Amino acid sequence: MNKKVFIGFFIIIISFFISGCWDKVEIDKRIFVSTLGIDAGEDIERKEEIKEIKSNEPFTDNYIKKLRVVYGYPDVSELKPEKGGEAKEKNITIDSYSMEDAYTKAISKSSRDISFGHLKLLILSKDIFQYPDTIKEVVDYLQREPAITRDMLVVACDGEVKNYIDFEPDTEKNLHNYIVGLIENSDRNSNIIPISFNRFMQEINEEGNIILPLLTMSKSEKGVELSNSCIIKDFKFENILSSSQTAGIKMLTGKYKSGNKVIYKDGHPIDLLIENTEKKNVLKSKSDEKLNIAINISLEGQIRGYYLGKEFIDKDTLKEIEESFNESIRKELERLIESTQKKYNADLTDTGKYLKKYHPSTWNKVKDNWGEIYKDANIEVNVKTYIRRIGAIK
Repeated sequence: MNKKVFIGFFIIIISFFISGCWDKVEIDKRIFVSTLGIDAGEDIERKEEIKEIKSNEPFTDNYIKKLRVVYGYPDVSELKPEKGGEAKEKNITIDSYSMEDAYTKAISKSSRDISFGHLKLLILSKDIFQYPDTIKEVVDYLQREPAITRDMLVVACDGEVKNYIDFEPDTEKNLHNYIVGLIENSDRNSNIIPISFNRFMQEINEEGNIILPLLTMSKSEKGVELSNSCIIKDFKFENILSSSQTAGIKMLTGKYKSGNKVIYKDGHPIDLLIENTEKKNVLKSKSDEKLNIAINISLEGQIRGYYLGKEFIDKDTLKEIEESFNESIRKELERLIESTQKKYNADLTDTGKYLKKYHPSTWNKVKDNWGEIYKDANIEVNVKTYIRRIGAIK
């Protein structure tokens, strides 16, 4: 008996040393996709024709280019010791009727297997968000793909996806390193709201609503910018938010870490570097199906610039400056809420999430008609600014 146990144990140990790659594909025979771009295809407008295709008809007779998918991957031939640790990016562009069809065709155009294990960036064109049914198909495919990491970053773009993936930044060898670097530094850049693939799936599946960072082409500087964002509502593109509006949304949702605000006094700008923010929502009352909510925001920062010869030498002057910032920021945020609340009927302040978490009984009463109730809700903004330092001026 002991001999049989020993032989069995020996066989198990040996198997660890003789087993190869589980999928029998060597690493040098793979394409490691780092950027995935998805755009509307040339036949996407033929949606009525697509609906006429019967389930028992051979689809090969009805080929439709509904999607244009771009697979960006590093040129591994450049990864040599004398060339450094980064490589320029190549790409494969496929016209297809589905994401799986694109994957199959991409493999047929390459001598290597395609892997999503190193995927860092997903770019969705603004145009494809004009077709909610297609977006649902794309999201369903992506969330079923086990190799895609949930911390992959998601952005939208204005224009064709391929133009962005082909772009070569001055400071990086490929686009995905450039964009990922910008987003990862979002704590210091108040104009960017980073969206991971995990958060994208959660919000788009629950409500069909999300704010995505928006890539744009700078015509004057011939470069790529990531400063605006776009509103996606019911799986469809709604509108573009400017960089200042994006910063305001971050402040209203408690995601604002640091940034700059400015007011004018005696014709001169006063720059405030915000170093810390806190946000707290308060449900004040609910009467006649109308919510009354207060968003209280506390800011801490330091004065970074004013005017030579002007000094904040007393508490009264500092108090006046703080009150001016309070009023200026409050007005800016209330205008933003009014425009998004009334015009787009989109809950960009996460008020619904607040009620669901802290006032579940109230949420259960309003959730079935949340769109209309939020549109009519009274949302009050209160801002308190604390200037902790005025800088070294002597």
